Amino acid sequence: MATAGEYILVLINGLIIVVTIVGGLLTLLAIWTRPVLRKLVNVPLASLSCADVLLAILCSPFWIQQILHPQWEPPGALCWLIGYTSPVLWGVSVSHMLCIALHRYFKICTTSMRLKSTRVLVIMLLLTWLVPIVSFLPLYVGEDVRVDPKLKRCAMGRSDKLWAKIPPVVLNFILSYIAALVMYILIQNHVRKSEVRVRPIVPGPSTHLAVQSSRGDPPSGTASARVIMAKPVRNLDRVELEGDEKSGGEGQRSIDHIDPCKPKGTMILVATASGSFAEQQDISQGSTALPSDEEQEEGHSGPDEPKGVALTVTIESDQAGTNERQRQAVPDRMRSPQNRCASAAERQITRMMMTLFAVYTLCCMPMTIMVIFSSKVSSEAFAVGQLLATLNGALNPVVYGVMNKNIRRGYKHVWDKMLNYIT
Repeated sequence: MATAGEYILVLINGLIIVVTIVGGLLTLLAIWTRPVLRKLVNVPLASLSCADVLLAILCSPFWIQQILHPQWEPPGALCWLIGYTSPVLWGVSVSHMLCIALHRYFKICTTSMRLKSTRVLVIMLLLTWLVPIVSFLPLYVGEDVRVDPKLKRCAMGRSDKLWAKIPPVVLNFILSYIAALVMYILIQNHVRKSEVRVRPIVPGPSTHLAVQSSRGDPPSGTASARVIMAKPVRNLDRVELEGDEKSGGEGQRSIDHIDPCKPKGTMILVATASGSFAEQQDISQGSTALPSDEEQEEGHSGPDEPKGVALTVTIESDQAGTNERQRQAVPDRMRSPQNRCASAAERQITRMMMTLFAVYTLCCMPMTIMVIFSSKVSSEAFAVGQLLATLNGALNPVVYGVMNKNIRRGYKHVWDKMLNYIT
């Protein structure tokens, strides 16, 4: 006869199973039906949701049955299937943590387009599923899997195949977790160094903006306009930076390179256009606009004027001592709105993935340690550890919805569609 504590354990486990299945299916439907979520970054999340749903369907209900009826012995084939799929799906979850961490590392810390391609992600996901399936198979081939009274589920705890247990456990649980942790440490270190390198420009007492325009290669007698404005540079959208270095971002050009032929304390930004200067002026409207008299003078240029306007923007400072600070990268407020939005979205996704890894650590690592030292762990501690490990699948959709507004909107959209269909 089950005790009150076991009934509470069964009730909590049942709620976790329902939340895991509903949350996993909502995640899959939201990613499938919402075009804004059909992105490469969400493919590992959909794959992880499949693993969570399978674990909640194939393994957790039989644990409840074993708690309520300790003397119940499932059929041999069913017990073998439960005993084999439990560590495999658990290993798949750990491998997904590594796959997500590698994908984030390739996205943030490398410039190789091959590592960021769809092919690389598909290969990593295939390995995520195949490695646990293949590595645990020799341990269960030809074995008579029975119910472990301490774990209260079908397992290989009483098997004497120690040589077959160590490699899959080390490969799937220990090495994968350590590798994922190292990837997130490298990502955090890279982001921290980038924030230090991209410091705001320290304003000087006489920092001003110089704009020089010319059309192609003007003849020697042609005059060029040079306007000095006492306004800070606030919008450098569609302005190309001189330099031959590239940063680790999405192909953005580095602005740490300074032309040695230019005087100290200057930064040269060059933009080209195929239209008249008036068209080029419209592109830079709001930050480098010319006074009205220059606008009228340049705005009357006829259609026969030569094209290929070169706009040179020079940030000059009268202080020679602030040259090193002036050469720092342009801060966030001087980037284009598109780049700022993309950078903020990448940071938000990275924070969500790190939170996902932290949730996995809190839920699954206690059970991993208990399995390693199973001979010294009581059955009550195993029950708590298995409950925490089962809770991980229920918390993953919660993390997606809380930290990603597009997934949250996708949940609401799918849920509303289901309610409208039912009613």
